[in-house]
Amino acid sequence: MDEDAEAPFSGAPFIDPESDYPCCWFCPALRLPRTGFLVADRPSRDWPFDAADGFRYTVDTRTPVCVHPGRVGLAAELTARTYVDPPLPDPGQDAPDGHPRRWWRLRRPGVRAVPARR
Repeated sequence: MDEDAEAPFSGAPFIDPESDYPCCWFCPALRLPRTGFLVADRPSRDWPFDAADGFRYTVDTRTPVCVHPGRVGLAAELTARTYVDPPLPDPGQDAPDGHPRRWWRLRRPGVRAVPARR
């Protein structure tokens, strides 16, 4: 591997793995120096977990992310967005075609029924 590619991740880990620090066993702070990872306020879809190596990564730059700032003793640099599902339509409200809605016909936006195949 190219030495320049490893440069941001070279050096001693931010937290010594042999210490009694309460961070997670897969935390990037145990494997990377402080310049090699970001700290977020909590887990989020914005930095999904990658099971291949055990890190959470930012979506755009694939920078490792620690999601427990209190456990590593650092302030959060990233703030997770709040995701809210769209509300379901009111079951008592009439459908756009003028017929009353029935509970089995309620659909969430973007969800499609898949016809059965034989």
